Amino acid sequence: RSPRMQYHSLSLAQQAGFEVDVIAYVGSSPHELISAEPRIHLHLIHPPPTIISRLPRILALVVKTLYQLVQLMMTLLLWLPKADYLLLQNPPCIPTFTVCQIACALRRTKLVIDWHNFGFSLMALSMGPTHPLVRAAKWYEQFFGKFGHAHMCVTRAMKMELVRWGLPEESVRVVYDCPAPYFQRSALDQSHALFAQLRDQCAAPPGLAHPQLPGTTASSDFLSELCAELEEDDGATIATRRTGNETTSISGARLELNPRRPAILVSSTSWTPDEDFGLLLEAAQLYDRAVQATKLDAPPLPNLVVFVTGKGPQRAMYEERMRQLKLKHVAFRTLWLSFQNYAHLLGSADLGVCLHTSSSGLDLPMKVVDMFGCELPVCAVRYSTIHELVAEGNNGMLFETAHELLQHLLELFKGFPTKSSALETLRKGATEASIRRWEPNWAAHAQSIFN
Repeated sequence: RSPRMQYHSLSLAQQAGFEVDVIAYVGSSPHELISAEPRIHLHLIHPPPTIISRLPRILALVVKTLYQLVQLMMTLLLWLPKADYLLLQNPPCIPTFTVCQIACALRRTKLVIDWHNFGFSLMALSMGPTHPLVRAAKWYEQFFGKFGHAHMCVTRAMKMELVRWGLPEESVRVVYDCPAPYFQRSALDQSHALFAQLRDQCAAPPGLAHPQLPGTTASSDFLSELCAELEEDDGATIATRRTGNETTSISGARLELNPRRPAILVSSTSWTPDEDFGLLLEAAQLYDRAVQATKLDAPPLPNLVVFVTGKGPQRAMYEERMRQLKLKHVAFRTLWLSFQNYAHLLGSADLGVCLHTSSSGLDLPMKVVDMFGCELPVCAVRYSTIHELVAEGNNGMLFETAHELLQHLLELFKGFPTKSSALETLRKGATEASIRRWEPNWAAHAQSIFN
């Protein structure tokens, strides 16, 4: 599922000319470019039997680790040809650090570790930083992480931390995440086609297949009502419309953005505890009240459609909270999209919102990288390393509280859609940020590791 590892695989195959064997867990389908590349070969690790979840927590962790260890060892030593390099994503590092180091020693393969984050910091989210297992995991990660032939990481701050652990500074390279070529600002026809495809999902409150499903606590919102009106107009979506007189055919009509459209926000999330989604819900409530209080102002504030993409453990809980809000001027919709449609959604939106806070404080949110690739400005939670990606006031704004996020929304959407000068300033900065792309960045900072 890791976009970064998929990008590495494509670069190793297409830019460096390697035959690439990818070992990955069963889950989401890879990008179609991975499937279509003849030099990339997928080998899937299956999850342990579900019966393991019935065991006591610590015993279940041990059994799961042993199960994965055996599968990974068999794959590396018996089922794959000898490799020149083994590129390992971290996290997870248990048991992969040990298994991969043994396999590399036996097969004389060079181990390259790509540090996305620290595994022990993710464990600390649920167990606490002082838990014995977290302390043991931190020692394991720091000790065995030193034995790579070379290392890549995602921020300068992370490189400094790895050097403090004892890794040679010259062995650690910062390879920033950059967007793939398919993350671009969407053309108007792409936006129109996407919103037409999403019409049914826009009509229903989050988590429901139908806006009036019996037995639910949901009620219709402004977006449900807008979609009902659009059922009589095949040429219009929530953001676009076709223009022309009654005799103009659909194929001959011209597309334009609807001047009365709602503002579209996008937030991508894994629905995990390291993202406080409650911040966005609270800001939405405050914005809703602000719109009602300023209805007579000229120009008025726009309604907001908030698309939230992703899958994860807390999704159902937050969907129920969204339905309970009963907002008049803000509508939430949760989606799970293909790579292509996700890119088109980012390229069609007006603002991105990122709630990532980083368990280690040292990584950067890939979702913001993708947003910049689509020339989409962002509002992101402020934490220690986010400045390595978001230049406040240039391509995005930072916040720590729901009230701060509200103030940014009020400033950015004042005069929307034609006179929102603050939003346009950020859009220009995001367009400048979109220039940096994965392939040239990988060639400049990573490719020589594999020469």
